[in-house]
Amino acid sequence: MLTKANWIWRGEARADEYVQFYTDFEYTGGKCALTLCADSMFTVFLNGELAGFGKYPDYPHYRIADEIDLSALAVRGKNRLAIVAYYIGTDFSTYYTGEAGLIFALEGEEGLLASSGSSTLCRLAPDYTQHFCKKITIQLGFSFRYDAEKADAWMRPEDNPAGFAPAKVKDLPKQFRPRPTKRLQLAPLIEGSIIQQGTFEEGNQPTAGERMLRAALAFVPPEEMLFGGHGPYFELSAPIELRATKKGAYIIVDLGREEAGYLHLDFDVSEACEVEIAYGEHLVDGRVRSCIDDRNFSFEYRAKKGANLFTDYFRRLGGRYLQIFFHTDRVLLRAAAVIPVFYPVERRRKKIENRLHRDIYDVSVRTLELCLHDHYEDTPWREQSFYTMDSRNQILFGYTAFCGTDHVRAGLRLFAEARRPDGLLMLCCPQGPNSDYPIPYFSLMYIIEVAEYVEYTGDASLAEEVFSAMRGVLDAIEARVRENGLIANFADPKIWDFYEWTDGMEGYMVGGVPVPSYDAPLNAFYLLAAEKFVWLCKKLGRSDGGTAARAEKVREACGQFYDEEKKLYKTFIGRPDHYSELANSLLVVSGVAQGAKADAVLEMLVRKDNGMIGVSVSHSIFKYDALFTRGNKYADYILNEIEDRFMRMLRAGATSFWETDLASDFYRAGSLCHGWSSIPIYVFEKLGLCPDAEEEN
Repeated sequence: MLTKANWIWRGEARADEYVQFYTDFEYTGGKCALTLCADSMFTVFLNGELAGFGKYPDYPHYRIADEIDLSALAVRGKNRLAIVAYYIGTDFSTYYTGEAGLIFALEGEEGLLASSGSSTLCRLAPDYTQHFCKKITIQLGFSFRYDAEKADAWMRPEDNPAGFAPAKVKDLPKQFRPRPTKRLQLAPLIEGSIIQQGTFEEGNQPTAGERMLRAALAFVPPEEMLFGGHGPYFELSAPIELRATKKGAYIIVDLGREEAGYLHLDFDVSEACEVEIAYGEHLVDGRVRSCIDDRNFSFEYRAKKGANLFTDYFRRLGGRYLQIFFHTDRVLLRAAAVIPVFYPVERRRKKIENRLHRDIYDVSVRTLELCLHDHYEDTPWREQSFYTMDSRNQILFGYTAFCGTDHVRAGLRLFAEARRPDGLLMLCCPQGPNSDYPIPYFSLMYIIEVAEYVEYTGDASLAEEVFSAMRGVLDAIEARVRENGLIANFADPKIWDFYEWTDGMEGYMVGGVPVPSYDAPLNAFYLLAAEKFVWLCKKLGRSDGGTAARAEKVREACGQFYDEEKKLYKTFIGRPDHYSELANSLLVVSGVAQGAKADAVLEMLVRKDNGMIGVSVSHSIFKYDALFTRGNKYADYILNEIEDRFMRMLRAGATSFWETDLASDFYRAGSLCHGWSSIPIYVFEKLGLCPDAEEEN
């Protein structure tokens, strides 16, 4: 139907721009289906009621059209379709900049009811501050400022708002693919509890996040400030009146567990005032971490006098805590909440006898759910980015945890559009074309996860569709083979020779310049990817282009990493001696270490004093895979390590599993919910500890 519609916008667009569109149409009953696409995002209303939000991530050259059924909201007679379109307009790790535009077609029983064109009315949204351009993070995009005093009624047929004018038609391609996954859904809002309250005094820092971080907070006992509510922490299930002795009342709301969703506010004030909102996962500083270096987890809201009801559907928040500064002394608070948003995937029913194992498994699955929206994402708090390494873990674990794989196929297909001119894949997907720092082995992981998808589902058509992307990755890596038979690292300031977040493995530089070397992890990851690629070629009836022969030579050359004295493999050649559990595990799994050498490495891996840099949570999967090469010989060791590592997080109050072992990592920005850490799902499956419940009946 979009072939009968036109791309439209208000005119010349700038980054961080909100435009309101509406069109009226007559409806006589039956089908009422909206098909639409936008750069960048949209929220759809019919007669003032929310009908749909968000869009599937895409590229200007790979557009995805969404379809929304409006039949339940349409009424006989005159209806108003209202759309707020948001144009990001700046590259981020979650967005590839295209031209601002909206296109839609509304289809009824007898044909087209309405479509985008010059008859569609539009205006710059008066309530959102235009071109605010204050970043949350380089992954998440822009924050916002909303002014409730400037909002007016415009979404219903009886409204006659001012400032609207005919939209301008744009000449943009009309090639679309249907949405490949189910649409996201909303759950009942999480009201939470007020766990801290008082008054505040702010400085003059330039952003709300900085002001909230550095504000002077004065605790006020709840009986002096909170009126209404009940329970030990004043649960927000009933209106609560906030009374402060001066203009500057703050609250901290605990949602009870990690959540991912949309900010929702419902309150009354006796005067127009500023409201600042911060969100996050950490509360150990006595406040929410609203600002960490250049990360700014805050929003600004200008409240109107009287009732304020607001939900922002353009930014998904991740975290457990909200901190709100009301620049007034009286507030009747009905809700300071998050409306959870989730991908409708069904959990597999499991029967796990051991209570600790059941708790660890359940939190692992919830961690995956929090990191699954349109596709898998690393952490819902800090980035929401789609990486191949992170998603490989998540996808692999999801085969055990969930029914259905439509989201898996769609994500892997999307990543094939992230090809760089050099054959590597962008670090994230979709990501702006001007972004640097791809991680070479992440590109290799893409081949592995495509092959695992084919192995699990039997659907080889995906591999056929993305074959050229996989071939391009291997060509880029195989071009690095040197005279000694090994693959050299890239040593390029714009390419990140990263392996994991442990000492010496996060990219080695001297004086800010990458150092050329031969890296055991890169060579091993190539061998693993090459093996999967050759298998896929056989399944597709294609030639592997010589990859099998080249991989065998690299495998033989990897013997150069072996240290006869230590009976271990060095992590690098061309750098100071370094021994890591990751490198040694990978060289076992990739078949470089065999026989007695492999046995010696495995025995060292299970020793606490093995002299190696330990493996991180996310990359422990490679260590366990190495140990599983000996069947269940090391099963007790693996299980004990899982119990110890994840029980420590649970005892610390984790409701989802952390990015690394330490919540304080990354200069206090370590995520407390990261999908790549749901390792127990995989281990329990391998050990037979989480059988399907139906099999036990």
